[in-house]
Amino acid sequence: MNYDILLFDADNTLFDFTACEARAFARTMRDFDIELKDGMTQTYSRYNDRCWKELERGELTKGELVVKRYALFLDHYGVDCDPVKVNAVYERNLSETAILFPGAEEMLERLCRKARIYVITNGLTQVQLGRFSRTRLGNYIEKIFISEQMGCKKPDALFFERATREIPGFSKERALVIGDSLTSDIQGANNYGLECVWYNPSGERAPGGLHITATVKNFTELEAFLKEGEG
Repeated sequence: MNYDILLFDADNTLFDFTACEARAFARTMRDFDIELKDGMTQTYSRYNDRCWKELERGELTKGELVVKRYALFLDHYGVDCDPVKVNAVYERNLSETAILFPGAEEMLERLCRKARIYVITNGLTQVQLGRFSRTRLGNYIEKIFISEQMGCKKPDALFFERATREIPGFSKERALVIGDSLTSDIQGANNYGLECVWYNPSGERAPGGLHITATVKNFTELEAFLKEGEG
């Protein structure tokens, strides 16, 4: 393997965030006695995605994001609830929801024998630590770097600089970022000068203007790429 350090994104790379989100959202609606109608989950997800993109662009703070996403959703459906309270319950529910992509744990178990594995995420501290604690991924991961704790976020180069300072013997030439988001993972790797793999199970076309070392659709392709160069 050409890489000693693997920096994995969490959501939609290791965790099936779409499934996690849908389960936690439905539970939250029940907690507030809000009737779950067709399309509600998708509507919330669109507002959530929009707010996270605004965060990445520096247009929102994390505190503003978590309130705005539910303020937009509740207003959309004319529901009279406090978005701060709804979000707090949702975060608790999401922190208790850990749905991994099939094969993620087995892949990390194999890879940790050849490289040190770290997680880099823009997620919320309470949510990410809660979810990871409900898996066995801690057996294979050295450390989780969470933007809320780091004081900066992907794709900022500062996030990567602060994270890699805490990785013993770190070398840019021997490190690889693996993630699904072009705007945070891949752009962040580019900003800090790291090689990167775009985890792209839907087979989207790669955009111009970004350096992408490799694109993979599944964990089998990722492991095949990592084996290249082995003696």
